[in-house]
Amino acid sequence: MPGCPRSDVFDPNEVGIFHCYTRCVRRAFLCGVDQATGRNYSHRRTLIQKRLELLASVFAIEVLEFAVMENHLHVILRNRPDLVSGWSDDEVMRRWMLLNAKSLELNDEPREERIEAALADIDTVADRRERLAHLSWFMAMLDESIARTCNREDNCRGHFWEERYKCQALVSEEAVLACAVYVN
Repeated sequence: MPGCPRSDVFDPNEVGIFHCYTRCVRRAFLCGVDQATGRNYSHRRTLIQKRLELLASVFAIEVLEFAVMENHLHVILRNRPDLVSGWSDDEVMRRWMLLNAKSLELNDEPREERIEAALADIDTVADRRERLAHLSWFMAMLDESIARTCNREDNCRGHFWEERYKCQALVSEEAVLACAVYVN
């Protein structure tokens, strides 16, 4: 049975707090010591933390809590469309062009001619502005990077995540607190 569409859970134009989580496919190991093989994957927690910090520095999304488990990942995020709406078009495009979903590093500073060309297209600027406060784009860039890195380490190909991330709106302070306790 399919879950409800994210558009029913998440309005990218309103500030909200959300619990997002995703689970590994097959018997893939995300973090900790795999008892079956003896391999230690604990270093991945630092890798994921750095990726979260990098994405939070570019997106208008705050990482409130996160937990890296043996086979799944939890994050509590606050989207901030109110912040991104105050950014200049130039800042929006510079931030977007810094992103590189395939590595843990920021791209080099974008060239001025590339920024000028992007700024000429107001539809592209509006689209990138929305993406910078959108949970799905944040999670896609987080999950893709983790999947590529883990698959490279495990010397395998294909899906690393079971399916797209799940998302629950946390609509009260009590819900945020209860979820933060659960995640920690």
